[in-house]
Amino acid sequence: MPGAPFVFTIEHPLYMAPSAPDWAEVGGRTVWPVDGYLVEGPRTTDWLAKGVVKHHRTLGTTLNALIAAGFAIRHVEEWRPTEAQLAAHPEWQIELNRPMFLLIACERS
Repeated sequence: MPGAPFVFTIEHPLYMAPSAPDWAEVGGRTVWPVDGYLVEGPRTTDWLAKGVVKHHRTLGTTLNALIAAGFAIRHVEEWRPTEAQLAAHPEWQIELNRPMFLLIACERS
């Protein structure tokens, strides 16, 4: 239906892309290493259960699929903790190194 809103969230492609998703220490800094970002397809990881298969797509593939399906992108948000959340949970400071979630709002043209 034209004008119908469609809002959804997925794991951010940077979060899902690594072959071994985990923090690493590089040069004394904690980083989220990303490998194989442009190689789309299944990724098997232990997340809530062992052997979970996720299907990685790049940000461009996701947005272009929506556009090709007749959606107009209205807003894209890469989740990050707010200042209030950081004050309440200082250990979340590390989450400023990578977005964990991607939120997209669009509507059918």
